[in-house]
Amino acid sequence: IREGKDITVFAHGVMVSMALKAAEELEKEGISLRVVNVSTLKPLNQEKIIQYAKDVKGVVTAEEHSIIGGLAEIIPSILKGTNTPIESVAVKDVFGQSAQSYEELLVEYGLTDAEIIEATRKVLGV
Repeated sequence: IREGKDITVFAHGVMVSMALKAAEELEKEGISLRVVNVSTLKPLNQEKIIQYAKDVKGVVTAEEHSIIGGLAEIIPSILKGTNTPIESVAVKDVFGQSAQSYEELLVEYGLTDAEIIEATRKVLGV
């Protein structure tokens, strides 16, 4: 969806738009994000994942899903042995809540462009 040279963000669902917002914000700081829309987890083109990860300084995964069983597990398993720094933005392994608005839940579980920015900085060590 977006080309970049510093970090590749593999995003799924609503997190694609969050990643694009993060990319715009980080561009002001001279940090360039590639945003890849992972529209399906199965089948997943492993060769493309490796290709998109090999020419950048690191990877961030972003998904509106549990950190267990989604991109946060799949991408590192594909990139195992490549020494690629990886951070994940996803729902931590906690019991879910409801009775809040969708937007409040996104913030509650750290599913925001700000979290993607923070994960990117962590991967880059800045």
